[in-house]
Amino acid sequence: MPAHRPFELARGYRSRWAIVAIAALMASVAGAAPATAALGGANRSDYAHVPDLRSVSVGRSGPDRVVFFVFDEPLAGNAVNASDFRLGGYASSQQLPVADAASVVGTRPNVVELRYASSDPDLSQVTYAVVDAGAVRAFDGNQPNRVDSTAVDGADGRSGTRGHTTGPDLVGVRVDESNLNANVLIFTFDQRIDRGSVVPGQFRFLRVDGQTEAAGALASASDYEVAVRFGSPPGDALVTKAVRANVGVGAVQAADHGNPNLPSQAVVAGQGGATALPDLLSAEVDPSAGATSIDYHYDKPVNSPIAASFLAYTATGVPVPGSSAVVTADGYTVRVNHPHPSRAQEHYVQAATLPGAVRDGNGTAAAGGATATGGNVGAFADGWTSAPDATAVTFDRGNGQVDVTLDTRLTIPSVDPAGFSLIDGNGDLVQAGALAVLSQGSDGAPGPQTVRLQFLPQQVAVSRALEIAGYDAGGLTGVPFRGSLSALDPANAVPVAQALSPAATAAAVAPVGTPRSRLTRRPVRTVGVLPASVRRALRPTRDPRRARANSRVIVRFLRAAQRSRSTRVTRVAAPTGAAKRR
Repeated sequence: MPAHRPFELARGYRSRWAIVAIAALMASVAGAAPATAALGGANRSDYAHVPDLRSVSVGRSGPDRVVFFVFDEPLAGNAVNASDFRLGGYASSQQLPVADAASVVGTRPNVVELRYASSDPDLSQVTYAVVDAGAVRAFDGNQPNRVDSTAVDGADGRSGTRGHTTGPDLVGVRVDESNLNANVLIFTFDQRIDRGSVVPGQFRFLRVDGQTEAAGALASASDYEVAVRFGSPPGDALVTKAVRANVGVGAVQAADHGNPNLPSQAVVAGQGGATALPDLLSAEVDPSAGATSIDYHYDKPVNSPIAASFLAYTATGVPVPGSSAVVTADGYTVRVNHPHPSRAQEHYVQAATLPGAVRDGNGTAAAGGATATGGNVGAFADGWTSAPDATAVTFDRGNGQVDVTLDTRLTIPSVDPAGFSLIDGNGDLVQAGALAVLSQGSDGAPGPQTVRLQFLPQQVAVSRALEIAGYDAGGLTGVPFRGSLSALDPANAVPVAQALSPAATAAAVAPVGTPRSRLTRRPVRTVGVLPASVRRALRPTRDPRRARANSRVIVRFLRAAQRSRSTRVTRVAAPTGAAKRR
């Protein structure tokens, strides 16, 4: 972060308010809202004379993979450091290794090209891109950029939604008919795998009689497929008798981050998929039970469910076992409660059962199964990151309140006001850290939530954007809040750093009769400081009670200030004394 750059205030509160109002008016007319959206769908930051990140796309140049970071203006010819640019996936803390090279494109002076020459990352699994502050400078004026992030154009972006995890997901199974004597099944996954990570014993198939056969050896592995060899007669492990196939957790790992697959199951191509035992068909998060329960549906009547043998998995691979289980009135459905932690259900994407989780009418234990479930239930998260992503910010320039809308709920309390900064139209810091947190939203049910912050009105009046701390290209800049996943996966409940412009404003208006000559933008110099008595009354916001107390302090101060400016302002006082000498 750059050093604090306060704004100068003319002597006399009424004149000071006029200057603030004029600054707010000019900030609102100086530029239109950004045309494209930032990470989570929010308005992008839009600073004057500062390179603003506009889009990120991926491609190929000969044998190399390349990524283009596009800015809104030409860049200076300074050397560019590849470590200042990073790509990440759904798990917010996981980023690709540093590219081999970075440079400004000669024919496109507003574009930085990252080049991966020694590695071939799986860019289809990338969801966001982030750039550090000071990574590039403007060609005209040499001003450095500020930290920013954006969704990557053309990225898959499915992780965190129904059935899609950060590890390789099973998408199909077929018999290797090129050589039936080899007795091989081919398992296909949705992302590139680490070929050296395959564990053959975790691949199994089910026969029509419900019996399970385990693989004997690895036949081959490619980027997306694993061929495994099963036993031969006198056993009955012929793959031509396979109707379903299971993959246990950790059978393969993702090529880039080493994320393991979760338990999964698929019908073997060309087979009906039904066995003599109860087969798990589907699973749905049950909203009528407060969305903490999952209904597991079987193709045959079941009984004797064992709650701990039912597992709900988050997209980042954390299992949550059931605590209670009952068979519903239809006889085919088991309703399992997964209450701890009770605020993770929007992160459930996969449901699995261990062998013996249920029994059939004859008392025979069913084989294990797995199926997709959940998928940001009750939330608007689109799978960009595992942490809450800001989708909008609103500035109220009249009372200094800033509302930040997030696509998923938070862990409450977890909001740290120090993680939010106001930035002016020139890209300079106005205020680092909010004065107070007035609201942290609700964690009662999944869904979008709004955090309300309190700044001074004169700070908000001259601001054009809000910066939110989090993961940038160099690491963690701060923890502004933690998502509801924090009890299970703390690292991936912290957001990616974002910069966004307000979606709507309640702008102050310059007094009637203000000369046109006064309606000009001027460099921001100093920040108005709260009176000592107010600063002493404010305490660090550690819980909602403290936030409400801080809010009352700010409200009393603002009301007192409102009474002090009851006289109508007709002109802006000329600077005097030391201010004139400057």
